Amino acid sequence: MSKRDLMLQRAWDIFVTHGYIGTSTDQLAAAASVSKQTLYREFGDKQGVFAALIKYACDQVQDPFAPLRAKMRECDSASEAVCLLAEQLMRSIMNPRVQQLRRLVIAEAGRFPDLGLLYWEKGFLRVIASISHCLQVLHERQLLDVPDTELAAHHFAGLLLWIPSNQVMFAGQARPLREEDLARVLDRGVEAFVSAYAPRSTHGV
Repeated sequence: MSKRDLMLQRAWDIFVTHGYIGTSTDQLAAAASVSKQTLYREFGDKQGVFAALIKYACDQVQDPFAPLRAKMRECDSASEAVCLLAEQLMRSIMNPRVQQLRRLVIAEAGRFPDLGLLYWEKGFLRVIASISHCLQVLHERQLLDVPDTELAAHHFAGLLLWIPSNQVMFAGQARPLREEDLARVLDRGVEAFVSAYAPRSTHGV
């Protein structure tokens, strides 16, 4: 890991703990074990660190579901394939650090709308596009009927993330997520998605 990346990793921890307003350049420099002069030279100021952090986080998201596309061609059923996608999505998006950063970006979207847009377009929408590619494979195999894979990927994310992500955003540590609750959301979400996008013949049409 480069020195710059290490500085951003440490800044991540400080920002999610104290928020943008509550974070000082002294804290950022101390967390990264560098001088304030080094911090200023690398990023300019606190806003520069924050902007670099959001860009850094987005750069980590390229095509996260690419490794699953081969499995989409091997699964015997839509339920099996969609369950694999659901488990991967739940693990990645409900990761505590991802949720912490998501809360931070949402909180500061009014102050930094360009960074909110960056996180949406280069972060979340990249995840949606990656899921969409997997759904395209299932559509081509006629395991699902998904004429609009991008919209279906949004539906998929909504079914799985609406409850747990909102609970983390609003309740946080006051009502932590339980594994059994996540499993219930995942199972019912997979069932609902497969039913909604089942091939027409499955619906009896």
